[in-house]
Amino acid sequence: MRVPMLFVVAIGCSSSNTPAPAAPPPATPVAAVDAAPPAPPDADVPEAVASAPAWVFRYSAPNRVETWTLRHAGDKALVVVEAANGTARYIGSAADGASLKLDVLAGSNKLVLDCKRAQRAIGTKCNDTKAKKLDVLDCFHPDFKEPMTFGPAPGIEFVTSDSCNGYRLIGN
Repeated sequence: MRVPMLFVVAIGCSSSNTPAPAAPPPATPVAAVDAAPPAPPDADVPEAVASAPAWVFRYSAPNRVETWTLRHAGDKALVVVEAANGTARYIGSAADGASLKLDVLAGSNKLVLDCKRAQRAIGTKCNDTKAKKLDVLDCFHPDFKEPMTFGPAPGIEFVTSDSCNGYRLIGN
């Protein structure tokens, strides 16, 4: 990238007989440097995965809220987990067959999910069995009794509260 240089010359007139201060030495021109643009935040994620449709699951309890976003394309996967204590980016493999199997890492933390394609009646109300059925990914994680049900963005939320104990669309 070349940076144009602009020189401004100012000439002044003075009626006094005091000599003008000495002019500073001319600036040394800076050589143009062709630098690569900064890497995007997901430079280690293939473009096909980064631009793949987002499947979103949110776990919402009085003392814990986590939003999980899953993207996959070909044999690669990305799972981003956002929580109050920060964000973790899990990157790794996806095997798409009878179910979608994810094996991803965030540093030394490993996450393995087995996601079954299903249809669930999910609406704006908690556990709305009369809602329209949606295509979902029921992802099974050993730490959760219920599946983590991912839906196309904005996604699906599993809520545990006084007013709801079950699934509903994100946005409430």
